[in-house]
Amino acid sequence: MSLSAITKMNFLQDMKIQRRAGLAADWTAGVNFNIFQVQGNAVLVVNLFGVVTTLMGVGAAVPRFTFTPTGGAAVNMSAAMATIAGDVAGSVYVWDGVTATIPAPAAQIGWADSAEFGWNGDPGILPVGIIRITNAVACNAGVVDFYICYIPCSPASQVIAL
Repeated sequence: MSLSAITKMNFLQDMKIQRRAGLAADWTAGVNFNIFQVQGNAVLVVNLFGVVTTLMGVGAAVPRFTFTPTGGAAVNMSAAMATIAGDVAGSVYVWDGVTATIPAPAAQIGWADSAEFGWNGDPGILPVGIIRITNAVACNAGVVDFYICYIPCSPASQVIAL
């Protein structure tokens, strides 16, 4: 095994992608948009979150994180969020590793919910597949940068932004 393969297996990796709202953009009603793809082999996801960089508009979008393994059916990674309409820049949507949890942020502080608890969730192992946002209600404006922090489970494991 090469030194680069050993390094990749033993260190935390990260990836970022930006998703915009508005006309002909990602945050339309009933549209699922992909944010990351796990390739090669499984990864251990230690954190998955979105940071609002531009004020979210009206439309009461109610997104949730979902995962579709290659050859499998989509499964919810979280419960649907409460409306994100009006969330200000700096709001953080944090997945805590629990499928029943709603990633509802406190504005501009980066904690998982309005009770201001830090991220203390469980890491999750994801096989090869697609991480996406599913959304039931359109949102007319706003930008969210999504980030994933993960540990590759093999030298072939990686996550790419879609």
